[in-house]
Amino acid sequence: MTHSHSIDQLDPYLVPPKDHRHRLFHGRGKTLPGWEGLTLDRFPPVLMATLFDDYDAATLEALEQRLRAALPELGCDTLVFQHRHRRPALTRVITGAVPEPHWAHEAGLRYRLDFERGQNLGFFADMAPGRSWLRERAAGKTVLNLFSFTCAFSLAALAGGAESVVNIDLSAPALALGRENQVANGFADARVHYLPHNIFRSWKKLHSLGRYDLIVVDPPSAQRGSFMVEKDYPKVLERLSKLLAPEAELLVCLNAPWLGRDWIEARVAERLPGAVLEAVLPGAPGFDEAAEPALKVLHYRYRRPALT
Repeated sequence: MTHSHSIDQLDPYLVPPKDHRHRLFHGRGKTLPGWEGLTLDRFPPVLMATLFDDYDAATLEALEQRLRAALPELGCDTLVFQHRHRRPALTRVITGAVPEPHWAHEAGLRYRLDFERGQNLGFFADMAPGRSWLRERAAGKTVLNLFSFTCAFSLAALAGGAESVVNIDLSAPALALGRENQVANGFADARVHYLPHNIFRSWKKLHSLGRYDLIVVDPPSAQRGSFMVEKDYPKVLERLSKLLAPEAELLVCLNAPWLGRDWIEARVAERLPGAVLEAVLPGAPGFDEAAEPALKVLHYRYRRPALT
């Protein structure tokens, strides 16, 4: 367990970033022994410490003092601790006040943050390269965003000039936040569908809305009662051929630390003939990893196989 005397190990990370990253420190990447259970994110004026381990009281006190001292240099005045190791997760405002509403800013877009929704704020900073990828190639395209959550991919697609976007997720509140983001960014009149449905019961509905030039697949790794990655991801992949345009592109995402990139590549090869791996997207700034990253983001190009 980490002790208070090692707090100074965090000093190199508590400086204003030279780029637009949100993640200042990614202990989950196991690059700093003893701090694997801590991440630090900066959403000015909020600095957020997420704790995945139950650190002892002395360590928590020392961490709080050090982060309080770092606030002015980081352009922040509010410190939030989220104890993810607790069930349910506990979020505490240590000092200051979270603005309402509060937004994460990325590439000229803003995404509403919800500090009351539990363990997720509604915005995943680690998917910045994926949003950039989609924005760069969305012009004039029809986009399907599977497991859309708060529809950050949808917003990136609209900013890139997408003709239309379909978002589908079980969570109606998450989709409502996505709709709010759409309006807040000036896309109120864009052609966007929000479907609060179980994907496995909605294939006909998705098919009725058209064939898609771009599909993003970004499921949870484990969501009791609705999705378990090893069992359900192959089922999703084998359905995509009926939804894809004859020539299309996919962003296939896997965030399961216990599964390697070879696992998802093998599943695509088995279940989606015609899909060819084009590239593996890099990690987002700040998400340093000592080994293979937990999040894998793969770009596939699809060409419908000829009938035999």
